[in-house]
Amino acid sequence: MGHPSYGSLIWRHDFAGCNQCPFWHVRNAELTTMPRFLRPCVYLNGTPFSDLAFASMGTALQGYVSGLAYTNLGNLYASFMSGNSGHLAQQLVQANTTGAGLALGVILTFVFGVSVGTGLLDNVPARWSMTSVLALEAAIAAASIVLALDHAALPSALALVALVGTHSVLHRQVEGVELGRGYVTGYLFALGEALARPKRTSLVFLEISAWLLLVTGMLIGAATTQFLGQARGTLFVLAMLIVLETMLWRPWLADRDAT
Repeated sequence: MGHPSYGSLIWRHDFAGCNQCPFWHVRNAELTTMPRFLRPCVYLNGTPFSDLAFASMGTALQGYVSGLAYTNLGNLYASFMSGNSGHLAQQLVQANTTGAGLALGVILTFVFGVSVGTGLLDNVPARWSMTSVLALEAAIAAASIVLALDHAALPSALALVALVGTHSVLHRQVEGVELGRGYVTGYLFALGEALARPKRTSLVFLEISAWLLLVTGMLIGAATTQFLGQARGTLFVLAMLIVLETMLWRPWLADRDAT
């Protein structure tokens, strides 16, 4: 079937071959019974626009939560495990068992979150897998708020670590760039590579944007903790998860497709 265009947007209707759509792996038999509003897959200038928007907000979420939980984690990061691993080594050298234990706990909590999120993606029916991950994240965010209000600062912050670990499994690849993860060093390394290959200007833009999203998210998260506290700041995490869920369903796109 052809792809009728609307301005710079191109609509794909061959869903079985659209490997960029969040539901690309749904079998043909399932597609015939899938509600119509699940089907649109939008492209912008050859780049999967839905993936770009979804993953960009996920990248910002990673940075925001790291800034939000940084103080209550004892100056550790919720999503940047390379920095935490270096901190762990430093604490071991100094024989600081408390600091080393905290760093190791953060790392293991992140890994646990990734494992749980991966399990959901692999075992929940494809139609609901990404939604189930976001629903779990919302439940974790709610638990973090309750713990923070109960003055359990560290357990509340560790819950946020599990949240970003879980969310990492929803990363998307756009123009060869992995978005939606807290890979600060990875983005900067890839930026250096992209600068050496100026023909791929889109890569330079995406790598810079990803790094800026992480840093800006951390800035906002740290400021939110300072002025509003972690509990109120986590409410914004819930709001972001709702927006991400809305991006998955996108019911208004079906209406536009019908016109």
